[in-house]
Amino acid sequence: MSMAMKSLHSLTPGILACLVFSMLAPTTLAQTSTTSATPELIVNGDFEAISSGKYLRRDDKGQDWYESRKDTEEGRGLLKLSTKNIGGNKTHKAMIKAHPELNTYLSQRFAEPLTGSFTVQYDIFVREILPDDNRSAFFFLGGIKDKKNGPNSTASERFVFLGFENGAAPGTMNLFAREGETKWDGKTIAAEGLELEKWYTIMVEVDVWAAVYRVMIEGVTDWFELESFYYRGRTPDKVTHLSFASWNDGAGTFYVDNVSTTR
Repeated sequence: MSMAMKSLHSLTPGILACLVFSMLAPTTLAQTSTTSATPELIVNGDFEAISSGKYLRRDDKGQDWYESRKDTEEGRGLLKLSTKNIGGNKTHKAMIKAHPELNTYLSQRFAEPLTGSFTVQYDIFVREILPDDNRSAFFFLGGIKDKKNGPNSTASERFVFLGFENGAAPGTMNLFAREGETKWDGKTIAAEGLELEKWYTIMVEVDVWAAVYRVMIEGVTDWFELESFYYRGRTPDKVTHLSFASWNDGAGTFYVDNVSTTR
């Protein structure tokens, strides 16, 4: 019998059990951690894994980005994948191009419905807001209820309702929100005097149960408290999708990148 075997043979059962556990525990714990990992709430938030606009627009099985409004093939084609240098950003990013007669949405379903508190962050670069309706580059958190035209396409589906309008001075814009049951003329200005054609990081902290959220532009503004959007006295009690959009009555050209969600 070798000296090593003799040494093991001489150990008491309790000590031997502890030795075996210490040898196996790291592997066991690592396996447990992997199998119980929380799924990502948003996938491909930096768009780097997306190779073309065709794949960005397509709704594949499972969780992914897609063009959800389906307002004709031309309307869907206004959602593009950009690899150009836009304001210093040379990475992959989503682009929605303005059209005064068509609607275009970029949407993704969350990994699971969100009912408590969470934060969404995204980078946005607004190139232009057509002056006819003077509103665009919309961001929505909500869901899908009517089973047509995709998520966040109707008022009853929207919890967070954000957008941009042209500012008073040329080359500027304002970030606005529609909260409660306000009409367009009652919208809330959350930040004004921002620059067109400049990247901004928007942070949105949501409390679904309390029907409130707050928004901040990183490095530019403090937190701004807002009420969720209501339609006929009701607001969504869960959030399942996020969307960016340009409308036929709210057209604009803008880019989106680095979308993330945390709880």
